[in-house]
Amino acid sequence: MTSSTTDRRLGLTGGTAIKAPCACATTANITLSGEQSIDGVTTSGSRVLVKNQTASADNGIYNSDTGAWTRALDFDGTNDVVTGTIVMVLGGGTNSNTYWRLAT
Repeated sequence: MTSSTTDRRLGLTGGTAIKAPCACATTANITLSGEQSIDGVTTSGSRVLVKNQTASADNGIYNSDTGAWTRALDFDGTNDVVTGTIVMVLGGGTNSNTYWRLAT
């Protein structure tokens, strides 16, 4: 795996195109707090692809927690979230072993 590099002039990183895998991905709108079962996977400090929120701005990659969820550090800034970004989902009844690409 290559390391990420930052272009000091534009602020882009070389590792933005493919993100670390997520444990599961949503199949419906969820509450972004508390550990829960998503697509048959019980979260526990898990990396989760949230993709079905009513407000599309709330979609993204999150770290689950017993309290409020936080966006993953590699998906919390404008240079982290670019068209074409890909993430793999490892588990779930519906989304297991699937890849998702950011289209907008």
